[in-house]
Amino acid sequence: MFDKARAIGLHVEDWQNLVLVNMIGKRFYDETARQFSVANYESMLPYVPDDWRNGKNLKFNPNGFLDAALAGIGDGHNGGGPIWAIFDADAVVRQNWDPKPPYVDYDQGFCFTANSIEELAKKIVMKYQRVPMPPEALAATIARYNGFVDSGVDEDFGKPKPLYKIQKPPFYAGWATPVLHDTRAGLRINGKCQVIDMNGQIIPGLYCGGESAGGFSMHGLARATCQGFICGTNAAAEERRA
Repeated sequence: MFDKARAIGLHVEDWQNLVLVNMIGKRFYDETARQFSVANYESMLPYVPDDWRNGKNLKFNPNGFLDAALAGIGDGHNGGGPIWAIFDADAVVRQNWDPKPPYVDYDQGFCFTANSIEELAKKIVMKYQRVPMPPEALAATIARYNGFVDSGVDEDFGKPKPLYKIQKPPFYAGWATPVLHDTRAGLRINGKCQVIDMNGQIIPGLYCGGESAGGFSMHGLARATCQGFICGTNAAAEERRA
């Protein structure tokens, strides 16, 4: 897949090292905040098995990242276009990044660099950027953010004590659009991973596990392995009984 993805990416350990801006060069979020909410262990208390009222007890704390990221920009379109991480040479040192291929992709327009913020904005041209980024808008955003570092208060989005100015060239803009890789939709199952129909009845011989089974926030190998074991164990027992 590397010929399509073309970059490994830069791992962000500290979101104090950059700001996120939308297609027109404006911040829209506290970069250090959680990017989504999950139904973690004990987030739904009291919990009564098979009780439809359980959902009313879910402690859901939406943070609005996706809403902010998808917000329109006033041109009649739904969505604000790509999200760009803006950072400088000092951030590269603090994060021990190597902003060169294969970590970033300059050729396909997923990373840009320049010696000034205005020049950086002018360079951001790629197939998903449907309008040019106004250089004066990005410059104003960075200047305002640097002022928050001086004051220690993010007056726009409440980022806890902004720490680092974006001031040392070269400057960078890296593709930072969120990737949706989980789902809570899927087939309804019981504790044996048997699929249940719309009337709450077990569908004989049909099992489901992993992210194709809805209603569970864990994902990846942990979920797939555990539920795969449950599916296999109960399916084998059913086969023996038959």
